[in-house]
Amino acid sequence: MTLDNIPENFQKLTAEDKAVYGSPELIYLNPPIVNAPLCIEKRENWIKWRAAPYPAQRHSEYLYIPNEDKRKNIRILISAVMQTPESIDFYISTIQSKRRYDILGKKALSKGYTARSIRPADFNKDIWEIIHSSNLRQGRPIAPMYLNRPPDYGFPSYKTYANPNYDDICCGVFSPDEKLAAYLLGKRVGHHVQYDEIMGHSEHVQNDIMYLLHITFLKLCIQCDIPPQCLNYGPWYSGENPFSPEGGLNRWKRKVRFKPAFLILASY
Repeated sequence: MTLDNIPENFQKLTAEDKAVYGSPELIYLNPPIVNAPLCIEKRENWIKWRAAPYPAQRHSEYLYIPNEDKRKNIRILISAVMQTPESIDFYISTIQSKRRYDILGKKALSKGYTARSIRPADFNKDIWEIIHSSNLRQGRPIAPMYLNRPPDYGFPSYKTYANPNYDDICCGVFSPDEKLAAYLLGKRVGHHVQYDEIMGHSEHVQNDIMYLLHITFLKLCIQCDIPPQCLNYGPWYSGENPFSPEGGLNRWKRKVRFKPAFLILASY
C-alpha cells in the first residue's frame, strides 16, 4: 500500500491539516515474537485489539490488518504519532524557539516539581485522587472505567515482562511535597507505545506539569535498552471539538510535534 492507493475506508485529513501535513505517514509495525508466555499474550491482544491498550466496542480501529481488512469495510482512524527522537537536544531543535521553555517543563521545574519513572500500583491512591480532581477532561466526563476504579486498584495489566520490547513505560510528575501530580502510562508492544492513560491533577495543571510529564516520558523512551519508535497518543482527531486544531488536546498534540499517521500490521 502507498499514499496513492489508500483505501476509501481510511479516515481523511481535514483540508486544513492536509495543507499542513500533506498526507498521513504510513507506519508498518511487526512486534517481535518471543518465547515468553506473557509477551506472546500481550502481542496477540495487541493485534486483536487493533493496537489499542484494552478491548472495547469501537466504531473505528487504529491498526490496519491487510489480509483481513481488504475483505471488510473496517474504518481505520488516523493516529497521533511521534517517532522517538534520537536525543532530547535533537527534539528541542525541531521546536520553535519561543515554545522551548514550555516544552521543557521549565515552569514546573522552577516551582519545584520533579519527574521520574513509576510503577502505577505503587501510586494507586494518588492516581485515584488525580482522576477525581475534576469531573471533566477535555470537556468530556471522565470514562466510568477510570472513575469507578477503587483507590487500591492494583493495575494488574502492568506486569514484569521477560523482553525489553514488551516493557511498559510509565512516568509521573511530583509536586514539591513529593505527591504525584500527573502520570502517563504507556503500553508497549514492540516499537509501538500506546498512551493508555495520561492525566494531571486539576490543582497543578496550570503549572505546566503536563509538559514536564511529556519531556520526561521522551527521555525514558530514549533511555530504553531498545528504544521504541512509534509513540501513539490515540487518534489524531479527539476531544470535545475533534476536528478543530485549536481544541485543547488537538492543539497540544500539534504543539509538541505529534503528526498524523496510519498504523499498518506488516505481517504476523
